[in-house]
Amino acid sequence: MNQDELYELIEGCRNNNRNAQETIYKHFHAGMLAICKRYAEDGHDALTILNDGFLKAFLHISKYKKESGSFGVWLKTIVINTAIDYTRSKKRGAHVIHIDSILEQGNDDFQLNFNLYKEEIMQHLKLLPPVTRIVINLFAFDSYDYKEIAGMLGISESTTRWHVSEARKKLKGSMQLKPVKDRQL
Repeated sequence: MNQDELYELIEGCRNNNRNAQETIYKHFHAGMLAICKRYAEDGHDALTILNDGFLKAFLHISKYKKESGSFGVWLKTIVINTAIDYTRSKKRGAHVIHIDSILEQGNDDFQLNFNLYKEEIMQHLKLLPPVTRIVINLFAFDSYDYKEIAGMLGISESTTRWHVSEARKKLKGSMQLKPVKDRQL
């Protein structure tokens, strides 16, 4: 789909054209579902997040401006925020751990320098506590920095760093990571 076709569909969505909404949904479905699966505990939750995200996007599509950037990036932001909201609402008993006084040991940045299959990574992400899973998704996969994540979640930057560090430790432990050259695929 080229940009002109996309903008024509966006205009259709602004006029509540169901065919335009369906076309946009189908076009972006796979990419947005992949994002939702990283944040969700199971496939049902991922679909709920996906559909809620698209609903929010269609309800607020009048706020999207062509000049402000890619529609896909705008939609991705809505889907990520929907995933965060969904996780918060589902885990009302879960609280963010504020550890401002603990300094992270090791590298400041978490990088997935390992050649793992996507599904393998997904299974290990699901083992993380909900807030830690959100933070590592935002940081490692969605390229937000510590300050942005802290602002989105209402936590301090040092708490964000702690969650990244915890995710790194738990993922290394659960995946028993070996560098690509040492792994047999």
